Amino acid sequence: MEMPKSVLFSCTMNSIRSPMAAALLRRRYGKAIAADSCGVYEGYLDPFMVQVMEEWGVDLAAHEPKSFADLDPASFDLVITLTRDAQGDAEKFLAGKSAELLYWDTPNPTDEMFGPRDLRIQAYRDCRNFLDRKIAERFGSVKSAP
Repeated sequence: MEMPKSVLFSCTMNSIRSPMAAALLRRRYGKAIAADSCGVYEGYLDPFMVQVMEEWGVDLAAHEPKSFADLDPASFDLVITLTRDAQGDAEKFLAGKSAELLYWDTPNPTDEMFGPRDLRIQAYRDCRNFLDRKIAERFGSVKSAP
C-alpha cells in the first residue's frame, strides 16, 4: 500500500469527525503526511470535539470549519469520506483527478446529544478512538497512541 503525501478527510459539517481524523493523522505522522479536513457544509466549532481531542494533547480550539469549495482537489492524493453525505460531494470534487477515494462509515457522536453529559462525551471519545484505529489500520502506527 502506497503512502499518500496528502490526505483530506471529509464529513457533513467539518465540526467533529473530519477535523478529528485530520488531527489524529497529523499526530501520528507530523509533517510526513499533510492532512486537512472539510465538510459538505461549513459547520461550527464543537466544544465536545475540542475537549476529547485535548485529552490526547491535541488542540483544535482554533479549528475553522470549511467546505470542499475552500480547497483545491489537486492538493490531495487521498480523500477519505466519513459520512454518506460527503461521499457524493467528494466524487464531484475529485472528478477527473487521480486521487484515491475511500469511505469509512464513522459513528456520529451527536446521536447521543440528548443523554447525560458523560454519555455524550463518551460518544465523542468512541468516535475519536474509532478514527484512531482506522488511521492505524490504513497508515500504520508511527507514534504510540495514549
